[in-house]
Amino acid sequence: MIRYLPNNDIDKAKWDVCIGNSVNGNIYACSWYLDSACERWDALVEDDYRSVMPLPYRKKAGFQYIFPPSLVQQLGIFSVEEIPASKVAEFIHEIPSKFKYAEINLNHDNPVEALTVTKKSHVNLELSLHKPYAELQRNYSENLRRTLKKIPETVFTIKKEGDTHDLIELFKNYQAKKIASLPKDFYRVLEKISGASKESNQMQLWQVFYEQELCAGVLFIFGFHKATFLFSASNDKGKEHYAMHYLIDRFISENAGSGLTLDFEGSDNESLARFYRSFGAIEFPYSGIEFSRLPGSIIKFFKYLFIIKKKLY
Repeated sequence: MIRYLPNNDIDKAKWDVCIGNSVNGNIYACSWYLDSACERWDALVEDDYRSVMPLPYRKKAGFQYIFPPSLVQQLGIFSVEEIPASKVAEFIHEIPSKFKYAEINLNHDNPVEALTVTKKSHVNLELSLHKPYAELQRNYSENLRRTLKKIPETVFTIKKEGDTHDLIELFKNYQAKKIASLPKDFYRVLEKISGASKESNQMQLWQVFYEQELCAGVLFIFGFHKATFLFSASNDKGKEHYAMHYLIDRFISENAGSGLTLDFEGSDNESLARFYRSFGAIEFPYSGIEFSRLPGSIIKFFKYLFIIKKKLY
């Protein structure tokens, strides 16, 4: 039986055991990560935490709606058993009627064939680091190999210490202004996830310096045999000298043969996807779904407000 549980009624210990034992568990579904990324989240729970589905939500204009939180790529249904399309449909059907609208990014192991909702396919790219570095490097694109040969070993220094403040400032100064749709809570959520993952030793911050100047960096989050490429930044000098190419190559070299998977977290952006593929990453698609229980006129009104807000921004 599938039950709806408000957050206060969720047994977080049982929740995390379920996610940890799931055939499709990921870092985003852990209770500490959800607590960091979501101001509010409830859940659907099957039996005694055999299968679960987090429901991150907000309230606006008197309506409650489910949404994809900042820095949370994939959620959906997680289970200790294989998840058929009928089980996905059953969970979606059990989402309480008080949620008048839902936009949900499911995970790679949630088939959507049985759903009669709006669906969209998303791109995720992952690179298995099981093989030795020499074998992994042979799968690099020819263009990437040429680029890496242009970088003298003495140009960069990599440091794996410090907090995320400097990396966030680098992002604000060089990249944020180019992203019109950056969520308002993005930096707050990033700081909370960073702090929580550092406390549990699940974070690595790699920073590349060019002549003592920070020019690129990546925040990796570890869990479920994956290193997730959660957040990155680069300035003009970093781009000019291929600092991000260098950093990722060094990460692959250091973790080759470890059994880890490097999860690039996307991307639907073809330019970024091409860059990640150049390292030999393989596509693992996942589905997003959307449905509404609001009258059509209200949906049009909110879409109109969203378009106006985006133009003003």
